[in-house]
Amino acid sequence: MNELTETDNRPESSFRSDMRSYMAILRAAVQSKMEYRGSFVAYIFTLIGFYGAQVSVIALMLNRFKQMGGWQPGEVAFLYSMLLLCNGVVSAVFSGMTEFSELVREGTFDRVMLRPLSELGQILAMKFEPGGVAHLILGFAALAVADNMIDLDWTPLKAIFLVGSILGGVFILAGIRIIIAAVSFFAIKNQGLQHLLVFSAREFLMYPVHIYSFPVRVLLTFIFPIAFVNFYPAHFFLERQSETLFHPMLSYLSFPIGLTVLFLSLIFWRFGVNRYSSTGS
Repeated sequence: MNELTETDNRPESSFRSDMRSYMAILRAAVQSKMEYRGSFVAYIFTLIGFYGAQVSVIALMLNRFKQMGGWQPGEVAFLYSMLLLCNGVVSAVFSGMTEFSELVREGTFDRVMLRPLSELGQILAMKFEPGGVAHLILGFAALAVADNMIDLDWTPLKAIFLVGSILGGVFILAGIRIIIAAVSFFAIKNQGLQHLLVFSAREFLMYPVHIYSFPVRVLLTFIFPIAFVNFYPAHFFLERQSETLFHPMLSYLSFPIGLTVLFLSLIFWRFGVNRYSSTGS
């Protein structure tokens, strides 16, 4: 009976042990970042300056044209706030994906594979970025500004849907980063893809997607579905008519699309890990 009890407790004990290991790696990563406080503070100010410049560009355009594809300034601000909130979580938790090619090139990933822990979990913990919290603060500030400008009618359903939509957007952006990181297993260098699909593509989400040409809207909806990060779910909160959508149901699909993208990215990641050859081989 004692042997049976010990056997039944092993999975739970193993899970707790793994979680302690991840937390130890995470603490070390945060302590490493905070050790250089001057650099951390400089990063925060740089981040604020970067987003401030983006907001200034949007404000200048809206000041000149008064609206953007039929969207009022407050609605564009809400669109931007959703992008910041999604990007805040992704920047904090999944920043290691943008640096993953260096781990492969330098052979650091070999050490990661030797530990009896998830390779992806280790990398996320090792490269956790506390500065991502600044994105979240700016995102909530932008949401408050948007709410003040257009007086959103918040209900419990909308609050729950906001959380689900943000999670869906996080899954989409995180899945894209994981897929691009996994390319490093085959191509080593992926900086071009990083800049094109992670950083440059994000610029599309600063504005209502329907202002772009039809081929671009198809691309951002059905092929590279980043429009589900903020554009489509925003229709639900802003109670906008669906003439700018391919179909009204797209407003509700952020979370399931996000789960799908994340699931496919994890499959591709595992495919790459299984075919990884050490840089020393």
